[in-house]
Amino acid sequence: MKRGPLEFVVVEFAGRVPGRHLAPELHRLTDQEIVRIIDTVVVDKAADGAVTLHELREYQGDEDFEAMDPAIQAVDGLISEQDVHDLAEAITPGAQALVLLFEHLWLADVRAVVAEAGGEIVVAERIPAPVADAIEAAVHAAPVGG
Repeated sequence: MKRGPLEFVVVEFAGRVPGRHLAPELHRLTDQEIVRIIDTVVVDKAADGAVTLHELREYQGDEDFEAMDPAIQAVDGLISEQDVHDLAEAITPGAQALVLLFEHLWLADVRAVVAEAGGEIVVAERIPAPVADAIEAAVHAAPVGG
């Protein structure tokens, strides 16, 4: 089986990760085989910048986190401590974040079709949403005719 590209997403919250609120969308994405959630960790970043990571299983019995569990086809340990510490640089001190490692299943399907046609995907680059928003705003703000 050829995999689609894997991607980290870090979702930050001022308080606790609202698992029950996130769960329906995570289930939709996995049920429709758009993505496969491969691993998750919860990261607490203290006010002094100290980082603590928790596997989701540590929240067993916590309904807020258990709501997300069925959507995650976890292979615990794929997100390394070094990954977490690198990603935690973007997390605001005092916040809690959910780090998701997911596979783009839809792109794995496209990759297979492209390969059958004799082609190969040579670049698949992610542009962060704020950058895409800024580009779109600049294009719309530019005078017509350049």
